[in-house]
Amino acid sequence: MLLEREWRMKVEARELYHFVSEDGMKRVLAQLEIASWMGLIPKADFEAVEERRRQKNKEIEEKLAAGETVYGITHYTPAMYLEYELTRFQLEFTVYTGESVGKYSRHVVTEQEKQDFYDDNKDLFTRYFGDAFAYGEVSMIVEKRLREQEYENIIQDILR
Repeated sequence: MLLEREWRMKVEARELYHFVSEDGMKRVLAQLEIASWMGLIPKADFEAVEERRRQKNKEIEEKLAAGETVYGITHYTPAMYLEYELTRFQLEFTVYTGESVGKYSRHVVTEQEKQDFYDDNKDLFTRYFGDAFAYGEVSMIVEKRLREQEYENIIQDILR
């Protein structure tokens, strides 16, 4: 009975969110798990995502009905809302200050690591006419990129 329910949920999620592969669905579940570990969401499943989407759409509808200004999207489809959440979770990870995320200790990014990343990826920090931004101008961006790599490494580890 449990396996049948689990299978049905996967089929529904595949159709609702337009997943093209099982791997894509597993990746999203890993991202939801990370968000749950960070305390951003209470449950890491598709039913909970759909409930949050319905709630978000309801809030938008209420604001519109009250004549309030709504910036951006006025109705989220399931796929749009999932993408919105996953983007938000990744951004939250880059500024997360906890010492760990689930069983993963947070890496302390050193100044040397940031400088090395900058030196190895100067093309990312080049202006239109070829002159580069100075390290001091992009140090925070470099750290964000390193945090994004850490996030991706955790996802890949979960998928193994």
